Amino acid sequence: MLFRLVYHSRNLLRRKAVAAGSGLMSIAKAAEQNNLQLGISGALLFDKDTFAQVLEGDRTKVTQLFIRICSDSRHTDISIVEAKSVTDRRFADWAMALIANPAASPVGPNYISGDAVVEMMFEQIQNSDAPLRVAVPVW
Repeated sequence: MLFRLVYHSRNLLRRKAVAAGSGLMSIAKAAEQNNLQLGISGALLFDKDTFAQVLEGDRTKVTQLFIRICSDSRHTDISIVEAKSVTDRRFADWAMALIANPAASPVGPNYISGDAVVEMMFEQIQNSDAPLRVAVPVW
């Protein structure tokens, strides 16, 4: 059965000595390499304060990846928004799409639901000219 996990966390990249852009590139490269091998798809939404991520794939593999993600020092205050079985992948074409979050679309502990986060992220990818390009944020 296909499984989807949605979580949000507090972005620490701008607080770290490492440049935010190189931190995002590191995340993207690791996700591309690891997620393809594990059969995991998804998207990572980011702004200067927040990450929100969707992971889709085998329940055990997604859970193991999430445990590794939780130990990553580039973020903190990790909260699961939703974890459930699903019939279809929403991000089937992306090992990990990176999406810069506009200020008008806050993601955090009070966000509506996992489904709302997934749909908002998917719409941003569909409406973007280059959803897979990593832009260096100006923090």
